[in-house]
Formats: sequence, structure tokens, C-alpha cells
Amino acid sequence: MSAFELSIIVPAYNEANHLEAVISEMSDVFDAAHLDYEILIVNNGSRDSTGEVMEKLQARNPRITRLYLRENQQYGGGILAGLEKARGATIGWAHADGQANPEDIVRLYREMKTKGYEIGKAVRTVRYESPWRKVQGRIWFTIFRTLFPSPYRDVNATPKLLTRRAAEILKLDSHDWFLDPELVIRAIRHRIPICEVETVWRSRKSGSTRAHLLTGLEFLKNLLLYRFGLK
Repeated sequence: MSAFELSIIVPAYNEANHLEAVISEMSDVFDAAHLDYEILIVNNGSRDSTGEVMEKLQARNPRITRLYLRENQQYGGGILAGLEKARGATIGWAHADGQANPEDIVRLYREMKTKGYEIGKAVRTVRYESPWRKVQGRIWFTIFRTLFPSPYRDVNATPKLLTRRAAEILKLDSHDWFLDPELVIRAIRHRIPICEVETVWRSRKSGSTRAHLLTGLEFLKNLLLYRFGLK
């Protein structure tokens, strides 16, 4: 039996400047929604005071748990490590930068429960990002839908949620930024419907994204590998 109804994994790499505000908002929203939850923060090889902030947060709220990775395991690697430790009946992830509204996590979870979905994800209908980031998103999504025709939108959006049964079926293994589209591709392969809720993607609390040109090239390489059955 699972210890919680919902576990949210938050991978954190050098996020000390805003982690406290992001996690505090998330726990406040979950408490107000009367969820039986766990927030699992994964310190993904941070070199700043992220670990100290995590300790402070857990001291205030025992529903906040911690996982330390000595070396950075990339975006997907941090989440995969969290998935192994998370104890919720439904598990998922959201970023540590505050762009995802935690109220959308609650909406997505309840929509999945009400309609019987085993996988759910956000769709960013409004995005407070640079024009170039928006253009990049449209380009990559056009390529994705060309290679993997489906009704699903915005495959890179978070939060993403899935039941334990779905996690066991999908067997996610991408250690890089491809983890998000991998979930959608594997769901399509296994014919598991995905619940989508529309969200507003907020501005980052601070700092900047670590995605860059090489991230896009890696994304394209993985798309082709999956499309032609090499992965």
C-alpha cells in the first residue's frame, strides 16, 4: 500500500535562490486542497546552498522529503531517481523554478481521478517566456507531431502525473531533457490515454533555463531513434 495518495518530485540543481518560495507555495496549495501528499525534492548535484534550503523546508513540513545525488544526473536522471524513491499511489514531477502553478497539479490530479485516467499532463496555453523560446517550442512540437501523430499537445509541458501501474508499464529511462516527450511516446505505444489540462506557464522565479541548442539536437536525435524503433 502506498504511503501517500500523491507524490510530486521536484528536481533541483542550484535552485537555492527561489526553492523555498516555490516549495512553500506548493505545500500551502496541497494543504488547502486536503491532499495526502509528499513533495520529494531531489538535490541533483547542486553546488550552492540548495541542500540547506531543503533541510529547512523539511524541518517545517514532514511531508517534504529529500534525496541527494552526489553528481548531477541531468534533468531526466534526477526525476528517475525520485521516481524510484517516491511513495505515492500517483507520482509525477514539476520544475523547481516556479513556472508551473501548483494549483494546476491539483486540478490535473483531480481530473485524472474523476475520469479514470492513469497519465496526465499540462498544456501551456499561455507562456510567459521569451519570443525565441516560444518559437523553439512550436518548431519542436511540429516535428514531434509529424513523427508521432496524436491528439496530444505541448509534450514538454509539466506537471506530469502517472499512476504506479502506468509507471511500471512505461519504464521511462531518459536521463536528459527527453524524459517528457518519452512519456508521451510510450503512452501512445501502450495505448494509455493521457488526460490534459490547460495551464498558464508563469515566469521563472529567478535564473534561466539550462536548455540550449545541444538540447534541441539531442531532442531531434531521440525523436528519430524512437520513430524508427531503435529505442
